[in-house]
Amino acid sequence: MKKKTVVATTLSTLLVSTAILANAVQADEVETHAAVTAPSTEVVATEATTNATSTVATTASSESAAPVASSTSVVTASTAETSETPVATASETATAAATPTTEVVTNASTSASNDTVTVLHTNDVHGRMVEDDRNGVIGDALLSGIVNDSRSKGTTLVFDSGDSFQGLPISNSSKGEDMASVMNAVGFDAMTVGNHEFDFGLDQLRRLSKQINFPIITSNVYVNGVRLFQPSTIVDKTPGVDGDEVVVIGVTTPETATKTHPRNITGVSFTDPITEVKAVVDQVESNARAEGKEYKTYVVLSHLGIDTTTPVEWRGSTLAEALSNYAPLKGKRVLVLDGHSHTLHTATYGDNVTYNQTGSYLNNVGRVVYNSDRVLSHGVISHDEAKKNYQVNPKVKAMIDDIQAKYKADSSKVVIENSPVKLSGDRMDVRVRETNLGNVVADALLDYGQSAFTHKSNLAVTNGGGLRETIAKDKPITKGDIIAVLPFGNSVAQIQVTGQNIHDMFVKSLGSILQVDESGKTVLDENGQPLLEPSGGFLQVSGARVYYDTTLPAEKRILSIDILDPETGVYKPLNTNGTYYLVTNDFLAAGGDGFTMLGGPREEGPSMDTVFADYLTRADLSKYAVINPNSRTISISSADFAALNKKENAADPTLNPLAPVTPSTIAKDLETSKPVVSKVVTTPNGKVFFISTRSEALKETEKVTETSAQTEVLPTTGDKGSHAGLLGLGMLLTLFGLSGKHKGKEKN
Repeated sequence: MKKKTVVATTLSTLLVSTAILANAVQADEVETHAAVTAPSTEVVATEATTNATSTVATTASSESAAPVASSTSVVTASTAETSETPVATASETATAAATPTTEVVTNASTSASNDTVTVLHTNDVHGRMVEDDRNGVIGDALLSGIVNDSRSKGTTLVFDSGDSFQGLPISNSSKGEDMASVMNAVGFDAMTVGNHEFDFGLDQLRRLSKQINFPIITSNVYVNGVRLFQPSTIVDKTPGVDGDEVVVIGVTTPETATKTHPRNITGVSFTDPITEVKAVVDQVESNARAEGKEYKTYVVLSHLGIDTTTPVEWRGSTLAEALSNYAPLKGKRVLVLDGHSHTLHTATYGDNVTYNQTGSYLNNVGRVVYNSDRVLSHGVISHDEAKKNYQVNPKVKAMIDDIQAKYKADSSKVVIENSPVKLSGDRMDVRVRETNLGNVVADALLDYGQSAFTHKSNLAVTNGGGLRETIAKDKPITKGDIIAVLPFGNSVAQIQVTGQNIHDMFVKSLGSILQVDESGKTVLDENGQPLLEPSGGFLQVSGARVYYDTTLPAEKRILSIDILDPETGVYKPLNTNGTYYLVTNDFLAAGGDGFTMLGGPREEGPSMDTVFADYLTRADLSKYAVINPNSRTISISSADFAALNKKENAADPTLNPLAPVTPSTIAKDLETSKPVVSKVVTTPNGKVFFISTRSEALKETEKVTETSAQTEVLPTTGDKGSHAGLLGLGMLLTLFGLSGKHKGKEKN
């Protein structure tokens, strides 16, 4: 089939809706967990299924605007010729074997006919361009092979539902540009905007939109009152044949306002998804009638998800149901291709709406087959099926190999010759409870805060959602490993807070719902206490001890908070009227992840990865051997807490995260990053942030360390005392019989 691309502005639409405030955030979605793949069972139905018939395999957790305003582009038969890109090994901690495809079949015969159309789709790829069999990642070279095979057999459309450019260090290192090149090579027809498309900033997103050779669309994202991108596009693979055009509409989660850094969405607002999609449908239908046309197929590329923590009205499933009842779409075929929640899910709503989501990380490729009469099948091609039945595109593989070689050369520089312990960045650790990796990162922040700011820091916190990778035991720690742990380029910040702010902060951190296993039974930790559902806002802590009981209502879970006095090394009960100095990342300091009680005037420092790397060269990592120490955020029953004879730990170095560490050989670099007091700045959307005026030396330091692309190799200077992981308190808890048997099955 001959291919060409013609883009024409044809539709003008839609009102500018009121903005949803762009409030802080940062990366909550690039979750490193076990590969989500389809179960081996195939579901066969008779015909159109009833409302919300579904198959769910697995769910995981949770420049100036171009005045293209409300136009719709038309993409015709020759969209980008599929040149391909390769694969490499993703540095991830997950392990899972893929299984055969799950498919819902609504017609006994799915054999191809002249009018059969195949839709292939992806979501939440998060930079997984490289094939990774250990983690079930198909990779873009094999994806390209699947696309080429399908296009050789008939009409094929290829779509992405967002969160593709950002994720692994290999894609982050070029701020998504290498990933964009790979997607061009695969030959996508359109994509929508995910929340993580904003992670490299609005200007970079605009650059990426110009780099890709297919439309990026979203109907409900506005910049200073003007649509960021076109809301829809029309794909026509057979010009001259009326009625087979596909209307494609994009929509983005309003949760983006709290799931990317506030600096990335200044002036950006997100309006109601269902309202905007319906409005685009109305305008498309109105224009079609005026032109004497009829569109029979609609594809909605939604980055909404079906997480229970997402407001019901913002979920992809709610959108699908609403469209099944929307009169202008009656008698038409509607495919809702969703993303955001990293869920493997397929469902049918009413007699005309099909919902699909493929999981995440390119563990599966979505596939929908339809003809002029009906949807014939919808489901996924799993990693195993892809490996068995399709061939890698060698051109795309060569392209990815080049990208990988360039990245490996830079990231392989060694910071620490050997890590004596495994530091867990698994999402079921860092987003649920205290973990040793969280302790090391928080200790690095607190250590930096003792000399870098006007006041010594009392405590440090960092959000679990910002910790993205595990550091392996008995292996070197490289620059690439450090960037994999902290991939977002955050800087260090200290803010002045009240004791009440700290209390409210921990209430928010510990406010998740409780985990349940597949049978509905509550999942317990080693102390017999219910485990929290994973949350990117769960705080990893240094300089504080927080006792909490998850059996209590969320607002009453905290039993006690003790805060370190940096002058004496003594933990003292939190004074809600007192003043404290909290060191954290600039994301949380700006109120990210919903921590609106923060966001006060602040001093700022260098990038987190620089501070973390420096600390690793000086710390005794052997003291972090226990993965879940339960020594800082301490899960305990109210009864056991009442019986516990707490005592102050003034002189015990094993309980003091400020125990001496070896002087740093890169302290000179950090000295050039002297912080300055912040100024109040009001953004175009009315939000008030506190922005520091950095010195030129600091600007240069952050520029170098943002992707760690030019950072010098950090020498190992020896390991001496550091944070001890508070193992003494763990022993004390054991004496009181507080350790219980871990129950339940962790979700991936």
